[in-house]
Amino acid sequence: MSRLLLDVMGGDYAPKAVLDGALTALKDLRYPLVLLGDETKMKKHAIAKHFGRGVEWIHAHESIEMDDKIKAIRGKPNAPINVGTRLASESWSNYKDGKGTPDAFVSAGHSGAVMASALLTLGRIKGVERPAIATRLPTENGKGVLCLDVGANVDCKPEHLRDFAIMGALLASAMNAGLKLPKVSILSNGEERTKGNDVTRATYAILEGHPLFSGATAVGEFVGYSEGKEMFKGAVDVVVMDGFIGNLILKNSEALGSSLIRILKHEAKSNPLNLLGFGLAFGALRAFKKKVDFREVGAAPLLGVQGYVFIAHGRSDARAIRNSLIRAQEALDAKLIERLEKTIGVPG
Repeated sequence: MSRLLLDVMGGDYAPKAVLDGALTALKDLRYPLVLLGDETKMKKHAIAKHFGRGVEWIHAHESIEMDDKIKAIRGKPNAPINVGTRLASESWSNYKDGKGTPDAFVSAGHSGAVMASALLTLGRIKGVERPAIATRLPTENGKGVLCLDVGANVDCKPEHLRDFAIMGALLASAMNAGLKLPKVSILSNGEERTKGNDVTRATYAILEGHPLFSGATAVGEFVGYSEGKEMFKGAVDVVVMDGFIGNLILKNSEALGSSLIRILKHEAKSNPLNLLGFGLAFGALRAFKKKVDFREVGAAPLLGVQGYVFIAHGRSDARAIRNSLIRAQEALDAKLIERLEKTIGVPG
């Protein structure tokens, strides 16, 4: 049976918040949970009473800190990040040899170190030049839009965006069983195909004739460009972009909900009628804030590596960790990486 591997020491509020989140997730997990981190701290937590009953632990005493250089991963083989990617890699290799099932690794630690460790240990899926981090943002129609890359690659070539489009289409359909051909677009500064820059225009030319976006082999429908003002309307299911732009969009979206409520609260205090209106609308505003809350989304999959790796927000609290484990479980159920591996190598 597959396992969920959790980095207990990663994140701003580790290990307590991570262990709290793991504990609250147990009732919803169908796969065994393996905790990676400091043995002493894990045994002091309430989750220890579940050891041997669906929860195991592995002592991983080294630590990769947020201010460490990426090269630190090589010098700390017993850090949870390295132990996690190593176990995920071993399980994937065994699975491909018909000897087991794949594990999924989840970490809220140093995202650059997670990506680097995953690349070194698991390697890329054949046909993928760059892995990408994918996350879902809310839309006006409630469907949500899948965005990638949101931080793994600051600079991209057209071939990288091509891979993001294919992986995004497959992930979107895996997340929604009724969505057979997700609509995929490229983020640009206008809808006309003459807009954008050299990279987006070259990507447009690749995708409009790609066999995975037309005919019997299609995994998605390429619909051209999306402007920034359009992507939140829900007309498309996937928007691809480089990691620099994607990360800016992600961070701005995260801050929007809280900032909007604070601004409106400040304005409401200036007038009793405004305050009454704010009170009446508070439920709707809180619901909006929840939709852009990274804690509700959980971890984002690192697409393009040979195995299951999920990167959670560095500020993850218990709720974020719980949802991260649920997202990893859903991906295992959907055989997401197997589908990527099978499809991504189609020439075009």
